[in-house]
Amino acid sequence: MITLYHAPHSCSLAVKAALTKTGVEFDTTIINFSEGDHKKEAFLKINPLAKVPAITVDGHILTEGAAINLYLSEKYPEAGLMPEAGTLQKANALKWLQFMYATVHPQFSIAFYPERYGDDKNFIKAKAEAEIHRLFSIINSELEQNPFIAGDQLTLADLYLMTVIHWGSVLEKPIISSYKAIDKFEQRMFSVPVVGDVFQQEYNASS
Repeated sequence: MITLYHAPHSCSLAVKAALTKTGVEFDTTIINFSEGDHKKEAFLKINPLAKVPAITVDGHILTEGAAINLYLSEKYPEAGLMPEAGTLQKANALKWLQFMYATVHPQFSIAFYPERYGDDKNFIKAKAEAEIHRLFSIINSELEQNPFIAGDQLTLADLYLMTVIHWGSVLEKPIISSYKAIDKFEQRMFSVPVVGDVFQQEYNASS
């Protein structure tokens, strides 16, 4: 049995979407950051870094979203979460997955918590927002050419892109209304069987 430790609207949403697409049975334990669940002893035993996502699989703990989702894609290849191993298509999907995790995500961390990075919070947040929009311009250009970020096939990178798109509420300039191809991508993802329902349910719960 798999248990997912998930904070709504956080990066663990991409893992929740991937798990749902596999069709495997799993339990979800909600980690409420506003109530400090991530800093309680029970969760720190799961992840000492006090971060989601994390999963337990038959008593084994796995953390870090990219590692979890790559494990799921290989464990359940029939779910079609990634292209075939050893292909340029998979390498391209991995490139975009790492782009989301290692390049886009850190800028949102700065935008959400600028006080962690210096005293001039407004300046720090503005710099992060400018970089986020530069990165989303790159993403938008890619989506003008392909239905999904890595080409014609939905991959793990798309699940993470859908997650970070909705962090745009922290920005002064909105994402969806600023980039037509990203707007179309979001609507396309909402219509994807199974996966679309996961994102619809999560985002509608906050509206």
